[in-house]
Amino acid sequence: MRNKANVGTSRTIARSTGKWFTGLSRQGVVAAERFTNKPRTRTTVRQFMSLLTGTMLIGLGVSMFVQSRLGVPAYDVMLSALRDILGVTHGQAGWLFTGALFVVAAVLGHRPRIDGLVYLLATGVAVDVWLSLINVPDPLILRMLFVVIGTASIAAGVALVVHAGLTGGSLELLMHAAEDHNIDPFRFRMLFEVGVVALGVILGGDLGWATVFFVLAMTPMLKAGRQALEDHRRGRAERLRPSWD
Repeated sequence: MRNKANVGTSRTIARSTGKWFTGLSRQGVVAAERFTNKPRTRTTVRQFMSLLTGTMLIGLGVSMFVQSRLGVPAYDVMLSALRDILGVTHGQAGWLFTGALFVVAAVLGHRPRIDGLVYLLATGVAVDVWLSLINVPDPLILRMLFVVIGTASIAAGVALVVHAGLTGGSLELLMHAAEDHNIDPFRFRMLFEVGVVALGVILGGDLGWATVFFVLAMTPMLKAGRQALEDHRRGRAERLRPSWD
């Protein structure tokens, strides 16, 4: 049985720390948001439109990091290592690694939902499609611009996925599994993200200054994206409110 007192404490801590830190990776951000905040009810069509648009933006951002040759986002350090070791595409590496985490979560009693699988598959496809369309720029200034635009694209995509109110994927499930065993889920998330990056570096992943930039810039960019979506939601609700004048 879950320890409700610990759950309440963990979520209170998550809300307070979320004011200045969202996570090292896009997976960590989505998982923490989904774990902490109850999503609003939305229509299925709008949810999946937001999810698919978000994955396209994430795929664009990741591909720009890869093509910049200056480092990749935190989670993708591990994926780039697996990509080179196994001789697969970056998107396929994401399927394999995240799929393995889904299996672990299922063994621990938390099976993935269809929206989590769609998120995984769509993101992998988006990354590989964009990588086939984007050429590697030669000037350093353009590669640096790729990193900035890529971070903004990933932040916008993550904001849309969170806004959709669908699953956060494998890390969210693992956080619930940790909670089942009276382990602080947010502490587990942090250790997991750090461990994934560290293992990716050991295996030869594409760590660079762009990785550090991503970690530092992700929080303010994500908050800006979330605020824009929230302002749009409130504006739309106001426009749809019946007028009795």
